[in-house]
Amino acid sequence: MNKMSTKHFMFFIIATSTIALRSYSSIFITHGGRDTWLISLIASAIILFYFLLLTKICKATDTYNLNIIISNSSYTFLGNILKLLFALGLLLAAIESSSVVSSSIHSNFFLSTPIWYCLLFIIISGGYILSKNFNSILSLIIVTVTLVIIGDFILTLLVLKYLDFSFLLPLIHNGFSYDKWISLFLILGSFSSIAITLPYLEYLNKKASLSKYSSISVVFCGIIITLSFLSAITFFGHEMASDIFYPEYVEGQRVQIASFLEFGELFYIFRSVCMWFIKYILASYGIILLYKDKIKDKKLFIFLYSLVVLTISFKLTEDQYFLFSSLKSLQFINIFIFIFIPVITFIMYYYKKDKSIRKAK
Repeated sequence: MNKMSTKHFMFFIIATSTIALRSYSSIFITHGGRDTWLISLIASAIILFYFLLLTKICKATDTYNLNIIISNSSYTFLGNILKLLFALGLLLAAIESSSVVSSSIHSNFFLSTPIWYCLLFIIISGGYILSKNFNSILSLIIVTVTLVIIGDFILTLLVLKYLDFSFLLPLIHNGFSYDKWISLFLILGSFSSIAITLPYLEYLNKKASLSKYSSISVVFCGIIITLSFLSAITFFGHEMASDIFYPEYVEGQRVQIASFLEFGELFYIFRSVCMWFIKYILASYGIILLYKDKIKDKKLFIFLYSLVVLTISFKLTEDQYFLFSSLKSLQFINIFIFIFIPVITFIMYYYKKDKSIRKAK
């Protein structure tokens, strides 16, 4: 039976919302400087309020199916446009996932391995998982995210002795400047990937504790992201951290036990490959859920979809600087697709449903 609990849903939130902020943290540190960790706390509070609003509306209307919410929030034509835009956001998230994980593997580990080979590894594996049922995907996510959290905890303990907290001072030296606002919006855009989980609300079997467990997982994600920024800044200093494509990989390289055992990068590659792969799966399967009534041949759709993702990802990853410039632009697109559209759609649906209930009385 394709169902999950609100506790299972926590793993979905962790899988979609943390990996981007941790992988290419240099984009956010470039603008936020040594105060990026403080800005991430503000962004986390905003995302917590945003997701609580959506879950409260779901509870108030007793509707957890995103298709129904979008279709009934406005006129049919506008509803179709909103659904298409949200699906486009999911496609962009899938392209981001395949591009960044391939770029990371190529840049940090296997320079001699062409990026298209890394892309094929991710996309072919992803196509196989997407052809399976929801229970298979659920099991994969729970096991993978659990192992990644354990690995992150171990790596954090090993990295602690290399951190210099004097790099954090002085706090908010130039006030909340223009660059810090840019950093806030960039972090919000990346964190808004939490919206990738919305199509999966229909699989919840017991919905009473949705707001409670969603809040716990968002707070947990906020802590992970803040610690990640703290780690990068106190390890390198904000200026150096902003100049490295993937700061956490370099951190992992520094880990050493008994002056000869070096294995920190293993934690990084495990987290990076697994979490980006899970995000790719969730974003891609979300599109299938949105258009499951239109997709007649699932295997053909997955093949054509994978071909599109492969082509665009390959063009993006040809130039590392172009990729990172595109990732920066993506965060602003995410704000519109994953924050504005869901908030407007859910509020419109709430008032429309409330109005119909009052008329019925």
